[in-house]
Amino acid sequence: MTTDLTTLRAEITRLRQAMTILRGRYANLLAAVRAAVAAHEDGEADPMAYLNDELPDHPSRLAVNSDSHEDTGTAGSGK
Repeated sequence: MTTDLTTLRAEITRLRQAMTILRGRYANLLAAVRAAVAAHEDGEADPMAYLNDELPDHPSRLAVNSDSHEDTGTAGSGK
């Protein structure tokens, strides 16, 4: 039973850490979206730059911006 509790505590700790990371990423993404909308309303030349900076390895951005369609579905491919 002690092993079960130890395993459960470890899993709770891991999930709590994962949630903390995801909340931070969500907050950063939301801030980037708000900045992009404000930049668009202000007439900035490239309001999507805020999102591009926040999502450098996002597959859909890579597919749209790359000349080659190789590895467009692989995050972190470096294209």
